[in-house]
Amino acid sequence: MLHQVQIPQRIGFVIFNLTGGGAERVVLNLANMFQKRGIDIHIILLEDTVSYSIESFTIHTLGKKRKKSKIFRKKWVQILANTLKRTIDDIESDGMAFDAIFSNLPAADEVVSFANLNHQVFYVMHTAYSFEIEEMRKRKAYLRAYRKGRYYKKLYRNKALISVSMGVAKDIELLGIHYASNSVIYNPFDFDLIKEEGEKKVFDIPEEPYILVAAAFRKEKRIDIALEAYKKVPEAPKLKILSKKNPALLLLIEKMGLSDRVEVLDFQKNPYPFMKHAKLLVLSSEREGLSMVLLESLILHTPVVSTDCISGPNEIMRGELKQYLAKVNDSEDLSEKIAMALKCYPEIDDQMFVQFREDRIYHEYCKIVKQCKDKI
Repeated sequence: MLHQVQIPQRIGFVIFNLTGGGAERVVLNLANMFQKRGIDIHIILLEDTVSYSIESFTIHTLGKKRKKSKIFRKKWVQILANTLKRTIDDIESDGMAFDAIFSNLPAADEVVSFANLNHQVFYVMHTAYSFEIEEMRKRKAYLRAYRKGRYYKKLYRNKALISVSMGVAKDIELLGIHYASNSVIYNPFDFDLIKEEGEKKVFDIPEEPYILVAAAFRKEKRIDIALEAYKKVPEAPKLKILSKKNPALLLLIEKMGLSDRVEVLDFQKNPYPFMKHAKLLVLSSEREGLSMVLLESLILHTPVVSTDCISGPNEIMRGELKQYLAKVNDSEDLSEKIAMALKCYPEIDDQMFVQFREDRIYHEYCKIVKQCKDKI
């Protein structure tokens, strides 16, 4: 039971920035999960870039954009590590120490590791990295693949890790990382809040039926595969993409002759009304950690189709939903799954995803914080 677990008083999160990526949203969800239970939350950013409304959180920024410091990378990491230690000292000057600090994504993990903090630090593993290295090998970039693998092994050696899915945990084993511990804890989902946000009126919700892709325009998201698959389903309603209006994305849509059927709606601080009103959400990633948009759409009872990528989707889409998992980087198979989902889809029930509920995840986080404190 939750009351048997010692509740932390102060929690810190370190991440590069708060732009529109999935890991950034996870951090905000985790922060909100702790804060509404009375825990003092501090989010520490390596650069001062924020795309979300975060008035309710205490935010600390350590520096400007990384591009200005790229040439002097090692020096930049050292400066940020020293600044991080001073920032934590300043926060703790009121006499209350951090019970735990959660670091997110390699750029932040490197700085946190270099700082050698005298705190219990957990490194949250948001995605699978072995696929990235394998792709380098396929391109015969063997030296890059070797260096990247060595980088991850060194960065996470003897660290306390949290994997956001079983797939990510397995990926860490494939990478040969010698960690101190590795706990699998799913990302938290506040079902009631997601549904409440989904009901909000948004003036630019499309009136006509539409399919939705909600992903940053990054290589591993393979929006190009989603577009190829969509093009093969001429009877499908129009496609809307929640992503920043990247010129390369707009050019890709034009080159594929889809300008009259596909629209980029830009980044949305509240994507839930767009998910709720979609006929179908499509995920075409090569790799994920635990795909937030899949679960959020299903919580809003919107059908989803996804690639069966290296982690995440097959832990969410089980039972009857497994038939809507497509092969990775296979636009033909993805198009077949899209057509099938538009014709028929099983009834979606919240009980199918009870393991992702926020209360359960909160209990798991409190448990590992207590276990590690007991060892000190």
